[in-house]
Amino acid sequence: MDDIKLNIQNNDQSGSAPRKTNAASDLGVSLSSMNEFEIAKAIAKLGNQNRPLVVPIGFPGAGKSLLLSSLFWYGQLGKDTQFKIQQRGDIDGKVEGDEYFVNGKRIISNMVNYFNAGKLYERTKSMSMDLIGIDLIPDKHSQSPKLFPVLPLSFLDLSGEDLKKIKTSEGGGFNSKINAVFKGIDLNNSPLIFFLITSYDPAKSLDETHRDAHQNEDMLHFDFLNYIETNQPHLLGNSMFVIIVSQWDKNSKYPQAEDFIREKRPSVYKFVKNANVVWGHYSIGKILSTQVNGLDMEEIISRSEEYPSKLWKILYKICTRRDLDHKSFWEKLFS
Repeated sequence: MDDIKLNIQNNDQSGSAPRKTNAASDLGVSLSSMNEFEIAKAIAKLGNQNRPLVVPIGFPGAGKSLLLSSLFWYGQLGKDTQFKIQQRGDIDGKVEGDEYFVNGKRIISNMVNYFNAGKLYERTKSMSMDLIGIDLIPDKHSQSPKLFPVLPLSFLDLSGEDLKKIKTSEGGGFNSKINAVFKGIDLNNSPLIFFLITSYDPAKSLDETHRDAHQNEDMLHFDFLNYIETNQPHLLGNSMFVIIVSQWDKNSKYPQAEDFIREKRPSVYKFVKNANVVWGHYSIGKILSTQVNGLDMEEIISRSEEYPSKLWKILYKICTRRDLDHKSFWEKLFS
C-alpha cells in the first residue's frame, strides 16, 4: 500500500486566513444549492487547505449512512484515549471555508443522536450533497505536534440513489453537480479517498436471487470506477481506495475482506488490486429487526467501538504516515 500524497505535517489551521462573514455564509452553504461553477470553486478552495476529501460510495442498501453514523458517534462519544475529533462549521467561525461545513455539522449531530438512541438514520435524500468538516486531533499532538499532527478532513455525503445512476439502465453517468465536485478536486490535484462500501448481504428485489444481488452490486461499483477512469483519469493518481465490506457480523466464511471481494466482487477486485487500496470490513453492532402488527421495527441494540476506532486510525495513517497505535520504547517497556 502506497501513501496518499499529502503534506499534513506542515498544516497549521491556526494560521488560516480569516473569512468575511455575511448573512448568507452565517447560515451555512449547502453544495446542492450551488451551481456547478460554485461547487467546483468550493472544493478547490478546501483542497488549497490540504484537507483530504473522503467520498463514501455506497449504493442503496449498502449501509453508508449507518456506517457514517457509527463513525461520527464513536468520534464524539467513544471512549478512545488516542484521539478526538473536532467538528468544523461553527457559525461564528473565522476560518476560510468553514461556511461550507455548517450544514454538515447539523447532519453529524443528527446522525450521532439517532445512533446513540438506537435509531437508524434515514438514507441520504436524492439530489442532496453536503460537506462535513472534521479535524482529527491525536492525544499526543500537544506533546509532539510534528510527530502527531492534526489531520483535517472533509467528508462528502452523496445519495446512493444519485450514485446508482452510473448504471447504464439508469442513465450511465452522474449529474452535473457531482461531476463539478470531481472537477474541483482535479484543479488542485487534491488528495482524495474513496470509501467503497459494499454489503456482505446486499439487498435484492423480489425477482432477484442472492447471486443476482451480488453481481448487481459488483457491477455498480465497477461502473463507478470505470467512469472515474474514463472521465476523470487524473484523479486516480492521488486517490486511495478503502474497500469496506459492511455487515461483517454476518460473516462466518471469509478470513479477510479481500477474500470476500475477490470472490463476490470480482470486477471490483480486478480493477483495484494493483491500485492504491486498503481492504477492510465493518460492523456497526447488532440490529434487532422484527414485525409488530405488520409494521417493520428496527433498533440498534449494541454498538461496536472496535470498527469505528480502527477506521479512524486507518484514515490517520493513510494521510499522515503516522500510527496512532505507535508506542515509544518507554511506553512499550511500561505497558
